Amino acid sequence: MQTGYRMVTPVARARIMVVDDDRALLGFTCKYLSRLGYPVVPHRSAEEAWKQFECSAGDYSLAVVDLSMTGISGEQLSRMMLSVSPWIRLILTSGYPFDTRRLLTAAPDRVAFLHKPFTPAMLAEMVDRLIRACPKQNVD
Repeated sequence: MQTGYRMVTPVARARIMVVDDDRALLGFTCKYLSRLGYPVVPHRSAEEAWKQFECSAGDYSLAVVDLSMTGISGEQLSRMMLSVSPWIRLILTSGYPFDTRRLLTAAPDRVAFLHKPFTPAMLAEMVDRLIRACPKQNVD
């Protein structure tokens, strides 16, 4: 079956956290990344994601974070994640304009922005690029 996107080969054990308060987008993103072979951990709030990440930051290679969430914002969560993990890579997503310069400057080569709506191919290529460009110690 032709799907219209390039299949990527996941880096072994590259675990991904997905944080989005939109249930449909969270489900789509997790389902798609799982189909590509990545182990995925979903969270519907930044607070929930932070609790898990704070205890197990070393378990994750990448996080896909929605910037527009209630409570702790996606930008705040991203800064917290970057401050405790020298290996985490972030894909920030939003359907609204966002000035990424502050986060890109704070963590060059570790942060990328993906404007919603994005296609599965766009997501796959960005995940592949970030993980392969900057592998962390437990990615085989």
